[in-house]
Formats: sequence, structure tokens, C-alpha cells
Amino acid sequence: METKKNVDHVVDDDIEYDETQRDNPIEDPLAAIKNMRLEQLAVCRLKSMEEMQAMTGEPIDSKSKRSGE
Repeated sequence: METKKNVDHVVDDDIEYDETQRDNPIEDPLAAIKNMRLEQLAVCRLKSMEEMQAMTGEPIDSKSKRSGE
């Protein structure tokens, strides 16, 4: 049964929840997978560069190799 009290007062929990979640980052599973793969590729690149340095005995400048200079 509705009374005069609760007719005028509408409880909206969504607003309170939104305010508490505003500072939390949105969890995106695809972004997490992308970050993980980028980290794996970075490790792979470092290992490849170390192997090339060990084979040639010279430090390899990754910037000049990539730009084709």
C-alpha cells in the first residue's frame, strides 16, 4: 500500500551506484587481451634483438633497422 510519504520519495539506486563507480576503470576483456599480447611481443622483440647481438657481436640500433636507414 502506498502512503503519502513514499509517493513523493523515489529511490534511485542507479545514481548512487554510478557515482561510486565513476572513478573505477571500465573492464574491457579485449583491451586486457590486447595489452597482454603487446607485452608478449615486446618480450619477443627483446629476445630477438639479444640473439642478433650475440650472433653478430655488435649492438643493433632498432630505430635505424626499422626505418631502413
